[in-house]
Amino acid sequence: MVAGSNPAVPTLLARGSQETLTERPRVLDTLYLLLGIIGFMVLIAVFFFGGFLILDFIWGRRGGDL
Repeated sequence: MVAGSNPAVPTLLARGSQETLTERPRVLDTLYLLLGIIGFMVLIAVFFFGGFLILDFIWGRRGGDL
């Protein structure tokens, strides 16, 4: 089997090759991954607590002494 003949398996590149110079640093990839995870968790929290507040206004008790 010839190296690089399977497109599903990435071929390791030599250190001096041109393609490694144009890749983003791994630090940025990690930072983007962490920001994406944190952003997704914030989005879930906003929908959860926002929905809770809307339901509280709809089905909450009316003001005044009961």
